[in-house]
Amino acid sequence: MTLQTHSPADSDGMPIYQDEHARDIVDSLEEGQNSSDWYPSNAASLKLWHCLEALRDIEVALGSALNQKSITKRKRQMKMFSVQLVSFATAVVQLCDTLVGDKNASQWLKDGTTKEITKVKQGFLSVIPLEPKGDLSILRNKLGAHIDKSIQPSEAGEILSRATLSNLGKWLHICLHVLLDLIKLDIYSWSLRSNLDGCIRLMTNEPYIVTFRMESDGPKSIVALHLSQKSPKMTIVSVVENVIRDSQWIFEAGQTRIRSLKLDKQAAWNTFTKGEAVWFDPQIDTRTENA
Repeated sequence: MTLQTHSPADSDGMPIYQDEHARDIVDSLEEGQNSSDWYPSNAASLKLWHCLEALRDIEVALGSALNQKSITKRKRQMKMFSVQLVSFATAVVQLCDTLVGDKNASQWLKDGTTKEITKVKQGFLSVIPLEPKGDLSILRNKLGAHIDKSIQPSEAGEILSRATLSNLGKWLHICLHVLLDLIKLDIYSWSLRSNLDGCIRLMTNEPYIVTFRMESDGPKSIVALHLSQKSPKMTIVSVVENVIRDSQWIFEAGQTRIRSLKLDKQAAWNTFTKGEAVWFDPQIDTRTENA
C-alpha cells in the first residue's frame, strides 16, 4: 500500500509506504543478524530497553510462580523474585537519570519536563526501598541473590516479614506506573537493520521510518520513507499487561494496585506525582504541593 504525500501533479515528492512488518523491540535472547526488530538508537531508548529486559525477566518469573500449586513454593519463588525487581527498579531510576542528563533532551522535551522527571524520581525513591538498608535491597542481598553466609533462621524470618509478598506487588506496580509515564515522552529513537548496502533506517519521529544513504561524513540522502505499523512502545505495554495480570495474586484484598490499563486521555504525561494512584504514605510523603 502506498500513501502519497503530494498531489498527482507534483512529481518532486517522495511516496510513503506502509512498513510490511509489525515489529517488536529486540529481545536479547533473539538478537541476530536476521532480526527485523527495533534497536535502540539513542541513550534514552537504550535505557528504556534495559527496563524492558528486566521486565521480560519479571514476566517469566511471575509465570513460573503461577504454575506452582503450592503457596509455599510460590512464596519461595517470590523471594528470589526480589533479584529481578531490584534490577527493574534500578533500570527505571537510570532511565530517569538519562532523560534528565541527556544534553539533547531540550530539543525533544517541553520546558520544565526534566525538572518534573527529577520530582518523579524523588517520589519513586521515597516509596521504593532501594537504599542499601532498605527492605527490598536487604531481601535481595541476603536471601534473593544468594543466602548470606552468616544469616540465621530468625533473621531470615524477620527480613521476610518486612518484605511481604504484598509489598513486592506494591513495589512492582509502582515501577510499572513510572515506566508507563516515562514512555509517553517523545525522546526515544529506534533503528532497523537495512538490507541495502550503505544505508541505515531510523525512526526519530513516530511513525516515520527514514532510510538514509550514508557516506563517510554522515547521511547523504533520503532513500525511502515508511510508516510503522505499531509503536515500539507497544512492546513494553504488552509485557506490562501480562505482568499486571499475573501479579494480582500477590496482593491482599483491598490493597492499592493496577488492575488493568486504559487509554490515557490526559494532556500531561506525568500521572505518578499528579495522578490518582495512592502510592504515598501521607505521613512521609516527600512530594511538593505543586509537584
